Amino acid sequence: MSAGALPVLLAAPGLAMEPDLVARLGRPGSPVTVVRRCVDAVDVVGACAAGTARAAVISAALPRLSRETVARAREAGVTVYGIAAEGDTSAAHLSALGVSVVRVPGGDPDAATESLIRVLLGADSSQERETVASPARLDEAAVAPHRGRLVVVWGPHGAPGRTSTAIALADEAARAGVPALLVDADTYGGAIASRLGILDDVSGLVVACRQADVGELDGASLAASARSLSTRFRVLTGIARAERWSELRPAALARLWEACRATPGVCVADVGFGLELPDAMMPAGRRDGATMSALAAADEVVAVGVADPVGIERLLQGLADLTEAAPQVRPRVVVTRVRSGSLGRRPEEQVRDALRRHAGVMDPILVPDDPSAYDACLREARTLAECAPRSAARTPLRRLATAVAQARPPRLEACPTPRPSTPQRSTRASRDSSWIGAAS
Repeated sequence: MSAGALPVLLAAPGLAMEPDLVARLGRPGSPVTVVRRCVDAVDVVGACAAGTARAAVISAALPRLSRETVARAREAGVTVYGIAAEGDTSAAHLSALGVSVVRVPGGDPDAATESLIRVLLGADSSQERETVASPARLDEAAVAPHRGRLVVVWGPHGAPGRTSTAIALADEAARAGVPALLVDADTYGGAIASRLGILDDVSGLVVACRQADVGELDGASLAASARSLSTRFRVLTGIARAERWSELRPAALARLWEACRATPGVCVADVGFGLELPDAMMPAGRRDGATMSALAAADEVVAVGVADPVGIERLLQGLADLTEAAPQVRPRVVVTRVRSGSLGRRPEEQVRDALRRHAGVMDPILVPDDPSAYDACLREARTLAECAPRSAARTPLRRLATAVAQARPPRLEACPTPRPSTPQRSTRASRDSSWIGAAS
């Protein structure tokens, strides 16, 4: 390797001129040199982790290539470029994986080598702008007037009512005429499918993540992965077993949230309580990657706590961490099960005062306790609006749903039309403290 040459990994099976590129880049005095030729995506990730290169050049034909491959390489400090001959349709696939694409002349190895070197070294910024495509996003031009919104429902541990709130928000948005997609992204104990009586052979979220990981997720495939409860209400079911959390990779989820936000209507994501950032010293934090990726992409965040001394204390402690995880939005605070039994007289005043004094929350949404209504929802596997339309708990949630979804006229299409696919069984069946003053 020439002294000072940029070390590069080359993983371009299917590119006819790959051997010529290796030979030309290996010439004495070349500013770029190939330190390793990789045979598949696993090989690329391993070489990146070893610190042998500063850039990687890959082709769309690389076996096992996915968005996770690109994310892992970038985590190791390696810049990833795709390479494709001019006119090659594989460039679109590379862009869908979030890779900048270098288009090179197909029949001229010398010109291709020169173009690649210019891009890798950044010596010709005008050439780079012509040959490097920005990471592709879904076709948002067609949906820009009716771009969707991502609403993330979070709450601390201890069952504060995250899932009940998420279901109610999606259901009420759909009833208000806004297409709604409810996503179960809780890696600790998602229960939306069970709560709504949905029997699935596979997790819709896992299917969508796999499509996103290989660059094949769009609005139609996202709709096909979800289960329809009505013309405007779809559900992307979560993982059936908590130990499958590793299948929900943040790189794929980032693409999923992008797809959700490019779809008209509102996407409501029910996420886990963990707000731990993953790092080399704390790999367990990767289980919270689904939550962190959703919060990073969120247009709205709803923080849910329960109205008892322990629940409010946990909510107050979690709000500071939530602000760090999603600094782009101010969370709307929802307090469920507001009742005098756990707080004494005037529970609403006590909750408002505690949130105002300790968290600066001036306008919490208080949901009255209605155990009989929620028991009916569990028993019948239905939403609150279906089981108890006159419940006092429904009113504040319905108002919140309208606010976070920014309800649009009912003329919007319900959801993208799913592509034809192999039918999957999906059935919806019915089933027979210091923080607060002393109670006065």
